[in-house]
Amino acid sequence: MEKTPEHASQEEAAPLKLLGSWASSYTHRVQLALRLKGLEFEYAEEDLGNKSDELLRLNPVYKKVPVLVHGGRALAESVIILQYLDDAWPETRPLLPSDPFDRALARFWCHFADDKLGPAVGAVFASTGAEQEAAVRQVHENLALVEAELRDGAFRGRRFFGGDEVGLLDVVLGCGSYWLAVFEEVTGVRLVDADAFPLFHAWLRDFEALDEVRETIPAVDRLLEYARGVRHMLLGLAGAGAGAAAASATAEAPAAATPAPAAAADIAVDI
Repeated sequence: MEKTPEHASQEEAAPLKLLGSWASSYTHRVQLALRLKGLEFEYAEEDLGNKSDELLRLNPVYKKVPVLVHGGRALAESVIILQYLDDAWPETRPLLPSDPFDRALARFWCHFADDKLGPAVGAVFASTGAEQEAAVRQVHENLALVEAELRDGAFRGRRFFGGDEVGLLDVVLGCGSYWLAVFEEVTGVRLVDADAFPLFHAWLRDFEALDEVRETIPAVDRLLEYARGVRHMLLGLAGAGAGAAAASATAEAPAAATPAPAAAADIAVDI
């Protein structure tokens, strides 16, 4: 059934509610997009160690934040939510360009951020020694690809990936890139060198200077405290797993591996 203008207006006016976590970069993506579009929303903080019945009911597949509820209907997965907001409010601060190819290109690099860059940074944070060194090389290889696109590729000459204003890719890459400085402080490993990645570094500074970004991203001191606790937990789990494996190897019968806490993956920083 085709929507009438009246029906579409009523749907847009329906209340918005966001279920999220204060340290979640995925939650920050949605918060930032809502603010960029000037949309009012209710926010519900989730305890990822003790998830609410509402979250489990609204996102029974992944059981994770963020979840956006619009007029009683729920959507999960941050990039999907961002694209929905752009479809539902196309005239209000568009996040995606109008050209089909440029839209597809933005989606491709969003996938790259979640599939390549983010996991590599997470591996640096959760490891030490040779494993960490390999993860750092992976981060630098991925950042070099982004730098090349800013220098010679589709985003050449732009202040933001979206052009003069931030777009979908800026939101996806930016809400997570601020963790790089936090991780550097916690791990002592340099990830973003302004000399090696000058265009990416300049983009990140411009992104972080936006009022809507400042309103969205938590204070650095709070992020540092959180990151130190998560890293301690992750390294402790890795040590426990290695100890269990060694005990199993010397035992007559296989010993069950020590399980990680059920909430560990969710509590860990989801860059």
